[in-house]
Amino acid sequence: MKKDFVGILVLLVAGLSLLSPALSQGRPALVDEQGYADIALVNGKIVTMDDRSSAPDTPGHIVQAMAVKGKKIMAVGTNEEIRALAGPKTQTVDLGGKTAIPGLIESHAHTWGNAMSQYGPQQGLIVPGVQLSVTTQESAEATAKAIRNTIVNAIQVQKIPKGEWISVAIKDKDRGPDSLSLTSPAAMWLYMGKITRKTLDGATREHPVILNTSLRNVYNSKAIQELKTVFPEWDEHTDAENRPGAAADGYEGIMTNVSIGPEFWWRSVPQEIEKIAETFRLHGQGVQKWGVTTISTRIPPPKYISAYYLLNRQGKMPYRLAFGFEVQRGRLKGLESTRDIFRTVGAQWSTFNSGNEMLWCDGMTNEFWDSLNVEMCFGADLPAPPEVKAQERCPTPNSKPWVSYKAAILNGWRPVGSHSSGSQGARLSLQMLEDAAKEGNFSAEYIRSLRPTLEHATMIGTKPDVIAGLKKYGVILSIGPRFLVDTLRTIKDYGEAARSYTAPIKTYLKEGVKVVGQMDTASWNDSANHWWGMYSFITRKAFNYDKRGEENLDNAPVLLPEEAIDRATALKMWTTWASEYVFAENELGSLEPGKYADFAVLDRDYFTIPESEIPKVRVVMTGLNGKIVYDRDQLAGAR
Repeated sequence: MKKDFVGILVLLVAGLSLLSPALSQGRPALVDEQGYADIALVNGKIVTMDDRSSAPDTPGHIVQAMAVKGKKIMAVGTNEEIRALAGPKTQTVDLGGKTAIPGLIESHAHTWGNAMSQYGPQQGLIVPGVQLSVTTQESAEATAKAIRNTIVNAIQVQKIPKGEWISVAIKDKDRGPDSLSLTSPAAMWLYMGKITRKTLDGATREHPVILNTSLRNVYNSKAIQELKTVFPEWDEHTDAENRPGAAADGYEGIMTNVSIGPEFWWRSVPQEIEKIAETFRLHGQGVQKWGVTTISTRIPPPKYISAYYLLNRQGKMPYRLAFGFEVQRGRLKGLESTRDIFRTVGAQWSTFNSGNEMLWCDGMTNEFWDSLNVEMCFGADLPAPPEVKAQERCPTPNSKPWVSYKAAILNGWRPVGSHSSGSQGARLSLQMLEDAAKEGNFSAEYIRSLRPTLEHATMIGTKPDVIAGLKKYGVILSIGPRFLVDTLRTIKDYGEAARSYTAPIKTYLKEGVKVVGQMDTASWNDSANHWWGMYSFITRKAFNYDKRGEENLDNAPVLLPEEAIDRATALKMWTTWASEYVFAENELGSLEPGKYADFAVLDRDYFTIPESEIPKVRVVMTGLNGKIVYDRDQLAGAR
């Protein structure tokens, strides 16, 4: 009896061993290698964007379904192929024919600024003191008088104690409650030294006062005295960063306004870093609903960098972040201190692989080179009246941006994020690269390997020497469609000859210059989002994003219609090619097996809808690092 039992057992084991290969043969090899998929997206139009060429209308492969395992894409293919990878615990999402694309990669977004304005106050991170506002008058002199009267009256009526900060926001009478633009009269009065700290000292020397137009600021003597307790090199930084005499005028283009909160006002706030980190996390949840999964940004204040690293250690990063190291500006350092930073810290920038999958430093930056609107540097390329040329920002070898970039390159850093909007500004940037290469004995191939970038790049144009330089050093241009409307002001100032300089994207691509897109914001909404940006590049329409509802887009000016690009090309600027900008083309930017599962599902088919509907595209689902982080319509079911 015992022998019979043993015999039966042997037969059963033998039978199972024979059956096992047959069962295995019924499963795809991928399941044997990786296990069943965690997520299966089926019944969709999944556009992989895996074609890296600049040929028109080449989005790459289009499939029905995609499987995700862990953080990465397991496979793409037909519904049948992907369903075969699903097991009992797989989350199967029926897309119902909706279009899915790679997660958007934004090359230029000020995440921290929007986060602090939206969520900082609830964390107790506020501007201290008294807040006032003044509306611009017909002249600089009249506006200065209104500023002084407003401050004096507030001190008397509100009995503001000596030493308490007073912040005065200038509002343009022609723009309503909006912040002043770079081109508004009052902003230019500050920039050109027509309203200075003497204006504020005339109202009070006993209260620290900041006069701000969002991007341009003036401080009185008392405020500067207090700021120097934390930023002792303020004078040297301000002159080198902006213009000679800026410190005497109390003028600071942007950096003090950015750093004064975390590095000065809030330095005594308990758990300051944790509170800043929480504002970034809350803000990031809003970013997810726009299908943005990776952002590149400059970070000037060191405490903002610390806050992002805290989020990363806690596993709470709401998007991937590639940041540009800009603390030489964030701490308002002078020229020699700036050189010392890059001499002593080493080149700590990284690629996606050598960094971290959610947070890495992709180079060093100094925002101002030549910049937007009236600060564009055209040099001899475009003549203009003296008052227009006087507004140009053209860096020199002794300016803060030039010193920053050259010192960084000589010490192994990647130069990224430099604002350069005009043709001569770009030429000067190329000259700086040339100088650094010569001094450091670097080859052009080495500089190309760093992938230097120029930001905004709105009116660099197509001068042969500039195109040749961009190609020689492999410069990536990050162009913002939101600024097309601002070029209308430039054309008015410089004449019709300026029109041909306006974002000639098709020509750049034909010449082999790499181009990516930027929206230069991190508060995307129905008024300003990537679909409006792509629409601008596709139609070449120049319109004010904030006032679109008040104007007929059919009548919006069309700039260089021959430079219009197709839809697939426009999307590549925020996916396929943008991944190269952040040194992650082998991991992000397309939906291919082995890459990280970052994706966005759209409410309509961007590729086939009427052109006029492109701005109406909205994201209904976002996947980040293999997880569904946003699901507007609960396609994946209530969770």
